[in-house]
Amino acid sequence: MPENKVLVAICSDHAQAEKAIAELQRVGFDMKQVSVVSKAYVSDEEIVGCYVVNGHFTVRGESAAFWERSWGLLGEAGLFVVPGIGPLVVAGFLVGAIAATSKDAAEIGGLAALRAASYSLGIPKNSALEYEMDLRANKCVLVALGSPEAEAKAKTDIEEAHAAESVISWPNQAGSK
Repeated sequence: MPENKVLVAICSDHAQAEKAIAELQRVGFDMKQVSVVSKAYVSDEEIVGCYVVNGHFTVRGESAAFWERSWGLLGEAGLFVVPGIGPLVVAGFLVGAIAATSKDAAEIGGLAALRAASYSLGIPKNSALEYEMDLRANKCVLVALGSPEAEAKAKTDIEEAHAAESVISWPNQAGSK
């Protein structure tokens, strides 16, 4: 059985990220294997609050609609404070990966939790660092796990739809270490 691939798309903003997510959904990606990450703010008025009430994760601010749709579709929600970047909002499976690696980040070459989670999936350390730089530049990082066939189709369709600035993939190393 072929190993899954890790697809990473760098999106200029939430609208482009939504377009990329729609392309992944259209080509049959399991939405529980998709994540999106971006800074909690890109201006002084972006996100003004994240909280859980009655088991429902809620965000307030300019990007609330994007995050509410993303969390509903991708299934997980998180807010992480990453040194050097600040607060990051995360939707999808990366929430668990970041939480799991945050306590072990020091053991993986001193990587920050986000880089450690990326590295654990098979994303090279230097590329994970580049994605942190994209986040610092107020871009969205979309990460998806899928079969080589689905990944190839999604990569082509995302590029043709201009739903990302760049799309790169690697073999998924999760669980193989």
